[in-house]
Amino acid sequence: MAIRLLLVAHGATSGTRAMIFGDRTNLVAPADVSDRPERMASLGCGPEPACAATVGAWGDDFEMLPALRGLDAGCWSGRSLDEVAAADPEGLQAWLTDATAAPHGGESLAALVQRVGDYCDGRRWEPGRHVLVVTPLVARAMAVHALGVPPAAIFRLDLAPLSAIGLSQQTSGWRLQHLGRLSR
Repeated sequence: MAIRLLLVAHGATSGTRAMIFGDRTNLVAPADVSDRPERMASLGCGPEPACAATVGAWGDDFEMLPALRGLDAGCWSGRSLDEVAAADPEGLQAWLTDATAAPHGGESLAALVQRVGDYCDGRRWEPGRHVLVVTPLVARAMAVHALGVPPAAIFRLDLAPLSAIGLSQQTSGWRLQHLGRLSR
């Protein structure tokens, strides 16, 4: 049996809408999280409250995966994109155009891609489908890793709340199988 990962972006939060770095807010519409993916070998999530609330709507048998936490945004954590743009326009511009930049003192996007990829590559996955609820940026980082493209490709991907990226593991690495809405 193949190994498959379904990375699901957590449901919408007030921080998602306001583009908050290091968003720790809760879901704005928990009722929107309804369709539980079927055929799961395991269910896991990143440590953010919205990830736990999303996966919790599907059941209480899940594993918290701290290694799949969102980006460490350093001194920008808890601040909106607009606030950062006003306070540090040069830093924000560098971060939005250079995947290796970390003007906030935290983790660069390239480091996020590496961290998430290393975790998924290094974990011993049992055969079957593993559903992982993570921040949209973590899901995008894993897609970049799976495709084997430069970290800057993360700037060319967007993922809405409750959208998903499906991957399968091959002997040569990960393959992208699905990108879009959550499919059962």
